[in-house]
Amino acid sequence: MLLNHINSLQEKTSILLNKLDKLKEINESLESQNINLAKVNKDLETKIKIVKAQEKQLKLVTAVNEDNSDKQYFKNKIDYLIKEIDYCIERISI
Repeated sequence: MLLNHINSLQEKTSILLNKLDKLKEINESLESQNINLAKVNKDLETKIKIVKAQEKQLKLVTAVNEDNSDKQYFKNKIDYLIKEIDYCIERISI
């Protein structure tokens, strides 16, 4: 009777150890995937920044054309930059 319980415990322990090994493998795989996805995410964020910068450049270039909405954007951008420069000069003077 006691021997049967010990054998049963050994079998259950063996099963649990096998499951633990499988879970460790799955965990390592998921960690690797996580690292790869983090790299992909960082690359995509960089690409987004580049595309946004190109979009701003495109708007500035097209503002020279005759489209009024782009011209207004260009004028607003210049006004903003002038205000920023004035603010910086004011801070330097203090």
